[in-house]
Amino acid sequence: MNPLIAQLQQQFKSGTMTIRLVMVNISVFALIQLINALERLEVLSTANAAIYEYISHYWFALPVDTFGVLLQPWTLLTSLFAHFGFWHLFGNLLFLYFAGQTYERFFGGLRLFQLYILGGLAGNLAEIIAHQLFPALQGSTFSVVGASGAIMAIFMALALAQPQLKVQLFGVFPLRIYMLAIFFFLKDLSAVGTSDQIAHFAHIGGALFGLWSIQQFWHIRLSRPWLGIKVSQTSPKLKVKKGGRPLTDDDYRAHKQERQKHLDTILDKIAKRGYDALSKEEKDFLFQQSKDV
Repeated sequence: MNPLIAQLQQQFKSGTMTIRLVMVNISVFALIQLINALERLEVLSTANAAIYEYISHYWFALPVDTFGVLLQPWTLLTSLFAHFGFWHLFGNLLFLYFAGQTYERFFGGLRLFQLYILGGLAGNLAEIIAHQLFPALQGSTFSVVGASGAIMAIFMALALAQPQLKVQLFGVFPLRIYMLAIFFFLKDLSAVGTSDQIAHFAHIGGALFGLWSIQQFWHIRLSRPWLGIKVSQTSPKLKVKKGGRPLTDDDYRAHKQERQKHLDTILDKIAKRGYDALSKEEKDFLFQQSKDV
C-alpha cells in the first residue's frame, strides 16, 4: 500500500470525529474536482452528457423544489459533504475545525457526528420549505451544497453551552463566542430573499436546530455544571483558605495545579465518553469550578 494512503487511513482511524469529518469533506471535494479536471482535459467524455455535471448535480447537489427532492432524496445527506469551490470548502472546514474540536471536547465525538448530520438535514429541510412557502423563492432552480447548515448547528450549540468562551477574531480581537453567534445569525437573517446564491435558510435552520438540541434532543439543561465553565489558567482574586489559615504561595500553587490536573482529566473523559459518563463527584467538582471562576 502507498505510504501516503496508509498514513491517511491511520489518521482517519485514530483522529477525532472532527478530523474525520474534515477528511471526508476534502475527499469528496477532491473526487469531484478530479472528475472535472479529467473532463476538461477530454480524458473523460460521454456522447450525451458531461460526467462532471452528472456526478456533481445528480449525486451531491440538493434541489430545492419538492419534485426534485423526491427524485434525488439521497442529496439531503450527500450535499452535506460536497463543495464545488475551493474557498467555499476552505471557509467551511476552517469553521468546522474550530467549532468541532471545541464541541467534541465537551460533548464527545458521537454527539458531534449526530449534530452534524441532523443539523445539516434540518438546514436542508428549512431551505426546501422556505422555497415552497415564500413567493419570491418559488420556481427557483437553486441547488444546495455544503456543510454550512451542519456547522451552524454545531457553532450555535457550542455558543449556547459555552457563551463565555473566548475566540480570537483574525487572531487579534478577543470576542465571546455568543457575540459571533449573534452576528452570524443576524447576517443570514438580513440576507434572506436576496440573489446572492447562498442558502441562508439552510444556515438558519441548522442554527435553530443546534440551539434546540442543547436543551431538548440530548436532554441537557443549561443549569448543568459544565455549561459556561472556563478552562483558562486564570487565578482567583483571593487565595483559598485551608483549615482556617491562608495558604502559603507554594501550597496555593500546588493546590491550583492539582485542581487543574483533575479538571483536565475530567474534560478528557467528557471528550471520549460524554458528560453522562462522569461520576457524581466529578460533576460536583465541575460545578464548583464553574462557581469559582
